[in-house]
Amino acid sequence: MVSPELLQGLACLRSYNAEQVRKLAEISELKDCPAETYVYQANDAADALYLVLSGRVAVEMDLPRHRKIVVDFVEGGDFFGWSALVPPHVLTASCLCMEQSRLLRIPREPLLKLLKEDVSLKASIMEMISRLVAVRLKDTRLQMSYLLGWD
Repeated sequence: MVSPELLQGLACLRSYNAEQVRKLAEISELKDCPAETYVYQANDAADALYLVLSGRVAVEMDLPRHRKIVVDFVEGGDFFGWSALVPPHVLTASCLCMEQSRLLRIPREPLLKLLKEDVSLKASIMEMISRLVAVRLKDTRLQMSYLLGWD
């Protein structure tokens, strides 16, 4: 469990009421990651949604011939790991901590249960996920056009 006070000051959670923040805090845990360590790898089971409290995380996609490309950077107040909420719950990218990072880890099963109980929280989180996926798609397209020389 994480202190609700830790979450109440976060801009990304301002639209949630105190009870929603408390419930999120109850099911969350802190995860400290050293620089140059992976939070997870593409194709792993998506077992949690993450929020960056401090640090910087690179979102990498695999390319042919064992190459990777960074399609996005996630920093303080940003979520990643959206595949935890979208079937088939398989991660589509790898996430590498670029520097010492503190993350909020929200496990999938308790989060799904909470979202089933609170439809307004579910609507808010799914709207956030939709925006996140749209930005990630745009950033990926830009990276692909650069790689293909379409500038």
